[in-house]
Amino acid sequence: LPGGGWDNLRNLDMGRVINLAYSLCKTTEDGSYIIPDEVFTIPRKQSNLDINSEIIESWKDYQSITSASINLELSLFSSINGKFSYDFHRTKTHQVKDRAVTTRVQVRNLVYTAKIDPGAVLDKGFKKQLLTIASHLENNQTRMADFLAEVLVLNYGTHTITSVDAGASLVQEDQIKATFLKDSWATRSAVTASAGVAFHSIISVKNEESLDASSGFTKQYLENRTNSRVESIGGTPFYPGITLKTWQEGIRNQLVALDRSGLPLYFFINPSTLPELPTPTVKKLARRVEMAIRRYYTFNTYPGCTDATSPNFNFHANADDGSCEGAMTNFTFGGVFQECAGLAGPDTGTLCQGLEQRNPLTGAFSCPTTYTPVLLGVQEREEGHSHLECHNKCILGIFCHRECRDVFLLSRVQFSAYWCATSGPVAPSSGYLFGGLFSAHSANSITGAQSCPSGYIPLKLFDELRVCVSQDYEGGSQYAVPFGGFFSCQAGNPLAGATPGTPLPAINTVLVSSGDGDSTWVRDGQSHAWRLAQPEEIQHTAEMVRGRGLTGGEVAGVTAA
Repeated sequence: LPGGGWDNLRNLDMGRVINLAYSLCKTTEDGSYIIPDEVFTIPRKQSNLDINSEIIESWKDYQSITSASINLELSLFSSINGKFSYDFHRTKTHQVKDRAVTTRVQVRNLVYTAKIDPGAVLDKGFKKQLLTIASHLENNQTRMADFLAEVLVLNYGTHTITSVDAGASLVQEDQIKATFLKDSWATRSAVTASAGVAFHSIISVKNEESLDASSGFTKQYLENRTNSRVESIGGTPFYPGITLKTWQEGIRNQLVALDRSGLPLYFFINPSTLPELPTPTVKKLARRVEMAIRRYYTFNTYPGCTDATSPNFNFHANADDGSCEGAMTNFTFGGVFQECAGLAGPDTGTLCQGLEQRNPLTGAFSCPTTYTPVLLGVQEREEGHSHLECHNKCILGIFCHRECRDVFLLSRVQFSAYWCATSGPVAPSSGYLFGGLFSAHSANSITGAQSCPSGYIPLKLFDELRVCVSQDYEGGSQYAVPFGGFFSCQAGNPLAGATPGTPLPAINTVLVSSGDGDSTWVRDGQSHAWRLAQPEEIQHTAEMVRGRGLTGGEVAGVTAA
């Protein structure tokens, strides 16, 4: 039945959103089923069976058997809809690990379409949670409201089902070696026909139009099959030797959903469904729930190479980021290093130990050959401490006593931060992958935490900033950000031929501020290079961080002290 919540990433039924009651004793048109007051049905009156075969060459084109329509819903990031379902993961694993393509043969018998009444009221449990979130919003407790909105998405999913096609389906999915499939329509037709023959032989269908199971091509098909699965969705459970007639006769009393349509959860949060609340509060509430759903999509979007034939392929990626083109092993980023010198005080050595950074590529305060050191800035740091200093004080050399006093000592050091750049040709297997930055006060936009991606190490830059680098050109490429250079008020960006404070042109998505506050950087949303932020971009990013919401495709801003 429609009216339930739906997780459109995992293709799972969730909690009840629309209230269903049976006080009117409504039935389907044929009188076979009692239906809720809030639901109406459309009998499809299809006595014939829909039998079809298809080839799914790429897991990216895989569509769910029972939720294809709602997965195509375009209000959110539709490219990852259904990508966390069990069926999708199974198919992707077979295609990638076995280097296979998928053939699907199915018999579908559609009986009813059930739709929700547009005037239906919300379920009491769902409504209660909405009112709790609204109460926190009215009391300006936005963090708690955001948390409860995320819990709401956890319990009720991302969408509400508004229409269900009810019936039954018998499906066979085969995985065949990709090398067996030739790029010819005649051969493709023979492959789908052979898939149909294999299916018909299982369910004992006698069809004179079917190919002979003993034909040479069908034998080749069966020999190249690496995996086969038959599933009964509704109707009589599948067993070896079942006939199509027996299966179809058991459909009437065992209907299930063959397809679903729906709308995002926040679509049903409006003044007509929540008359108890003021209209402005309802709008804020709907916006909070929408933001929670968008965060759910954003956190589960994994950019990377989705082409299994590319050396940069990332099995876990579900959104192509253009990184499939040849693996690069030569990079214009040659690391960073930081020198420190004592200016005054007894503890400059200890103080410098916490500030110095050797370049791992050279093991020294230097750049590799063909890379040039670029001074980003010079800063000073001082640290004082007091200790008790005691000595003996004697009178006439006979009467002695011990005197102590607090002595305050100040140590001051100067440290210089460099990064290694090159604008000329770079030798293979040289340079670093760049994996973002973080500080003691802000997270790395790549990991969402104060850490580096897997396979990356942090290098000190200035006092608290950390730069993530890696030389794992294969494993680390999935997290790498194309490097556009560093710049500061004192030094320009040599990769852009820029004067101080002027970086590469780009588009705002990620914001980072330097330690002394003299510059603010943004990262390009397309090329992912960095540039100086304009005041309006800083304000825009700050608003996103405060939770005013993201539009499709945007990434939350981060600030680094």
